[in-house]
Parts: sequence; C-alpha cells; structure tokens
Amino acid sequence: MRRGYEFKRLLVFFAMGFATLMVIGFNGRSVVQATDHEMNIVITMTDQGFKVKGHTTPDSLTSIVVHNKGTLPHGITSPQFSAGVINKEGDGVEMRDSKGKGHMAYHLAPGKSMTLRFTKGSPTDLTTGIRETTQVPFWCDIHAHMRGEFLIVETRGEVGGG
Repeated sequence: MRRGYEFKRLLVFFAMGFATLMVIGFNGRSVVQATDHEMNIVITMTDQGFKVKGHTTPDSLTSIVVHNKGTLPHGITSPQFSAGVINKEGDGVEMRDSKGKGHMAYHLAPGKSMTLRFTKGSPTDLTTGIRETTQVPFWCDIHAHMRGEFLIVETRGEVGGG
C-alpha cells in the first residue's frame, strides 16, 4: 500500500515538472509571449509633435492607443497601417485616397482617442538567427513637422552577456 502512495507522489512530481517545462519552453518564447499577451504602445499627439511610450515584440498582438491632446485635428499614417491594421476602435476616422481605395491615414479630433491593433514580424539576421529590431515610422499627414517611430524588439535570448 505504501509503494502505491509513493508511486502516485512520484507520478504527480513528474507531471508537475513536465507541465512546468512545457510552460517555460514554448519553442524558446517567454511565458508572456506564449500566452499571446497584447503589447501596448501609447502615442500622444500634441500641436508640437508625437510622444511615444512602449514597444512591441515580433508577431505579438499590439495595440496602439492614440490620444490627441492638441488643439487641432491631427493625422497618423505609417506603411505599417496599410500592411495590416486588424481593427480600429474609438474616434479616429480612416481616410482613403481620392478614389476611396487605398488607406492614407487616420484623423483624430482634439480631445479624442482611438486604438489600432496589428501584428508584425521582424526580419531574421541570417548569420545569427536573431530577429532584428524593426523601426516603424509614422507621421501626421496634416502637419509635416510631426514625425515619430516605435520599435519592434526581439526580447528572447541571453540578457546581460555571458
């Protein structure tokens, strides 16, 4: 009877260890990445320019929260937006070309906010196998002086050197 109890304890121990390794592993991704955690980037528009907080990781669902804290309407556009915004929520108005076909920008009135969601990969360096950091530029299509960027950063790998 005692052997059966010890066997069950050992089996539970191995099952918990296996489950822990599966959670940690996920093909080299961190636990946060493996759960498809949504990354956040906050872009605040003022009449002087953009303020950006946050970054994202390759292939992560990313929300860009845009606030217009200025006194004028502002726009935001990027090559990333034409490549695949999954959805838009909030007060932003999608602007299209004169024929109504291609995406041009999102316009946002003063005091309004919107959220854009997308996923984006990053190119892999063929010599190291590490995904490169990608800079995603954006700008205001109404005011030429307003330009910014956010980063897509690979967070997997050794931290601090070795």
